[in-house]
Amino acid sequence: MNKRLHMIWFVMLGLYFGCSSSGSAPQKTGGYTVNYQEDLSVHRAAHEYKTAEATTPASEPTTTSTSPEAMLAVNHDITGKLEMLLDEVAEKNQKIKSIPGFTVQVYSGTSREMAKQVERQVFHVITDNLPEIIYVQPNYKVQVGSFVERLEAQKTYSLLKKEFPTALIIPTRIQINK
Repeated sequence: MNKRLHMIWFVMLGLYFGCSSSGSAPQKTGGYTVNYQEDLSVHRAAHEYKTAEATTPASEPTTTSTSPEAMLAVNHDITGKLEMLLDEVAEKNQKIKSIPGFTVQVYSGTSREMAKQVERQVFHVITDNLPEIIYVQPNYKVQVGSFVERLEAQKTYSLLKKEFPTALIIPTRIQINK
């Protein structure tokens, strides 16, 4: 009971002091109202803004004509630089032989006959992607499709998972520029 009274006492004190004025509103002190004001403009940085006048450099000819040809005069031609940059990018892209991607692996084992049988079964389940038998000593692997995004591989995986419960989506390198 004594603890409960102390708890109520502390809650009441918390409400009393928590609900008191924070000092931002006008306060009454001794019967008169005090309004707090502060001028911070003395601490503000002063900036001078100058307006730019339209001037033309002496080396450029001034045109007073308002014809469309005069308004569309080319001062800086970057076509040559842009073509050179695009050629560099195209040359760099030609050197790329493979990109990271995904494939669906349906079978992995040492039996070539089993790999051939699984390949035939995959032909019956999916007609969009051709299965491929890959031999990595000592295993034969049957893989289906080459996908850039894992989400693309998920569609094929969900179709094959019904028939082949051990199917997996595995990361691989997709050959390009063959």
